Amino acid sequence: MKKVIIAAIAIMGIGLAGCSSSKSTSKPSEAVKVVNQAQKAAHSIKSGNVLLVTKNTQNKKTSTGKIAAKFYLKPMIVQAKLNNTAGLVKNYDYFIEGRTVYIHADNNWSKQRLPKKSPLIKSVKRQVSASAAVRAMAYLKNHLKLQKNQATDTLSYNGHGKLGSMVAKKIILAEANHSESTKNVLKKVKITKFTYKYTLDKKTDLPTNTYIYMQYQDRSSKKSITEEVTETYTNVNKVKKFKVPADIKQNAPSTNQVNE
Repeated sequence: MKKVIIAAIAIMGIGLAGCSSSKSTSKPSEAVKVVNQAQKAAHSIKSGNVLLVTKNTQNKKTSTGKIAAKFYLKPMIVQAKLNNTAGLVKNYDYFIEGRTVYIHADNNWSKQRLPKKSPLIKSVKRQVSASAAVRAMAYLKNHLKLQKNQATDTLSYNGHGKLGSMVAKKIILAEANHSESTKNVLKKVKITKFTYKYTLDKKTDLPTNTYIYMQYQDRSSKKSITEEVTETYTNVNKVKKFKVPADIKQNAPSTNQVNE
């Protein structure tokens, strides 16, 4: 069950570490102004709904994962439904409240207590609040194209040069919690395609959709893998505080603590 929990929550993991930017005395472009507005608005996210769809393709086979979640951040509580075509358990529901994870699988609820400063909790919080995608945007800030629509603005980047390769590898590392094994693997990987899109509501500057596409190739075997991650946000800051149902909290048996 521990592996199931990690697999489910890791599917949400495309978080990035912090970044730096150089100062400039020139007037910022319209695209940079929109980036600044999006970054500022992301810090105001308190609640919402998110639909996360991931697709992984290798050897001409595609596996798909889908998570539909409702969240409230202070205090943090997430209710989600997972559908994972490649997982050992195809479908299940879960709640995360504070440091406790409640999981409904095999027709039964169970709960596990996470340790303090759990990276899984941090990862989930980053993803439901869109802050990970906003941090990724910061690396691309001066290279993003702006498309203005009637109700939304879309910032996009498409390329496979040094910048795209750097950002893609940071995303992959973050998914793997910066493990040494992943660092070693990435030394043998060439990023061949990278696409990034961030769409925000014109009135609120809050996210409505994010999209990341990566294609990478093993330098020795020449085998290619593609990853596609789409997040769709609705009711941002409109979801009211909610709780884990009392019968689940009272009746779900405890299992071993997860050490992540």
